Amino acid sequence: MRRIVLSGAIFASFLVVNGSLTVHRWLTGEGWWFALVPAAETIVILLLAVVAAALSGRRKLAVVIGAAVTYGTLSVYALAESLFQFIYARPFVPAADIPMVRGALLLLFGQIGDRATVLMPVTIGLILGVFWLAAALIIWFTARLVARANPPRGTVGAIVAVSLMLLAVVPYPTVLSATVASGLAAGGSVVFEDVVHAATVNEVPEVEETPYAFPGIMDRDIFVFVIEAYGYAAFSRPELFAQLEPDIRRFEEVLTRAGYGLVSNYLLSPVAGGFSWLAEATFLTGQWINSQPVFEQLYAAPVSTIPSFLVDGGYYTFTVKPGTVHGSWPEGWDLFRFKESMIAYDGDFNYRGPWFSFVPITDQFAIHAAHRRLGELRGPRGAAEHRPVFAYYQLVSSHTPFNRIPPYIEDWDLLGDGSIYHELSDQILTFDNTWTGGTQLEEGYVASISYVFTVISEYIDRFLDHSRNPIIIVFGDHQAQRPIREQTAHLSVPFHVASRDPEILARFAGHGFTPGIRGEQPPPHPRMSEFFPMFVDVARDVVSTVDHSAE
Repeated sequence: MRRIVLSGAIFASFLVVNGSLTVHRWLTGEGWWFALVPAAETIVILLLAVVAAALSGRRKLAVVIGAAVTYGTLSVYALAESLFQFIYARPFVPAADIPMVRGALLLLFGQIGDRATVLMPVTIGLILGVFWLAAALIIWFTARLVARANPPRGTVGAIVAVSLMLLAVVPYPTVLSATVASGLAAGGSVVFEDVVHAATVNEVPEVEETPYAFPGIMDRDIFVFVIEAYGYAAFSRPELFAQLEPDIRRFEEVLTRAGYGLVSNYLLSPVAGGFSWLAEATFLTGQWINSQPVFEQLYAAPVSTIPSFLVDGGYYTFTVKPGTVHGSWPEGWDLFRFKESMIAYDGDFNYRGPWFSFVPITDQFAIHAAHRRLGELRGPRGAAEHRPVFAYYQLVSSHTPFNRIPPYIEDWDLLGDGSIYHELSDQILTFDNTWTGGTQLEEGYVASISYVFTVISEYIDRFLDHSRNPIIIVFGDHQAQRPIREQTAHLSVPFHVASRDPEILARFAGHGFTPGIRGEQPPPHPRMSEFFPMFVDVARDVVSTVDHSAE
């Protein structure tokens, strides 16, 4: 009986070790049985426990410490890999993602300045320390179990020999090590192609002389609203669409009443669950920016962007970022070529209201403040007087964790400096969600997307100057995290283009867009990076010979 109990305890130790090292396989839905199939790393760790059982004193302690550091570090990596796969649908890339700990600290604690830089290694050290300590206890406990079982020397030798042979010849699921290697190698040198220059290759006979820099859109104002976490799941999941449909249809009705037509499509985002700036860079540059190392290479790349393309044609480019930028944002001009940026953490909004979850400024307040600023820019002697405007709103009120959704305020003049939100605290929608999960993720997500669509619809209905016949583009930056998106979800996002000019809509239709708010294109969908060259063709009134079908 004693040997049965000890054998059961040793098997439990195996399950703990193997389960923690393969968490990125079974937790992400590849199969619960991966927790039972011994990974190569599990064999190595348990062999070290067997060796420790046969030793004593300092030698035993040295083996336990070495095994604990190895096991603990690999467990941290496996957990990080599982979280990135589950939330962001991509591998964990240590070189790019470990520095993101600083950003996470800023998100959690706000403007803590240089303290974030100091706290980053402390935080990493604490995480590793906790895992190393837990690993040491597990290995020490396992070694003691093996010693108490007192297996014959020949049996121990046979176990070691067979284990080493299996490591050498059997294709165990050593995905952890393979992922480490691929993660460390990710983000190598990338060759970027300038979209504007490449588009000229496909031009058909030159268009007639016109007074417009961009005859295809007749230099109309362009308003772009990027909805955080507005993904394909909003339409592919019937239960989500049923809840969102009233607000989405309201948006469509507002446009129709003002004389706009609407076409829609789905494009594949480079990210999911987060890392919105990579999707933003992909949209604005026409390059496939799916990791931080690739993003950082953009700074030295001679590529055009949608704002720079429009600036060269006389547009005034303007962006609104009410959420995710801490401090100054040099990319605004240095990379993207926005003439002016309204940044939350630079104090550009003079907001005195409360935070909502992760969001420091509500989308309604940000859009209203930007509207006033645009009025100044377009006024007498303003920088945008007599110039078309490209206004780009990177909205954030539908950002995870979907637990505090601001109320929509009917009278926009009451927004003031945002203090009114303190007075309306009883109207804030709250949900049982956190950064790590929750019991009301779907409800909070629906409420946040509904709020944003209400804000955009009301702004278009009540404030936008329709006499200028602007082009309106609304799209999502990425899919929300699981389980809001399906386990095997396509990472596409909806794109909507509205205009009062049927010819402009027809040009987008030539690139795969279909009438109405709900795109009809089945997956797989073209990449988001294809929008910029598509837009260049539309703006120049060029008949494209490029195949925009999905890759």
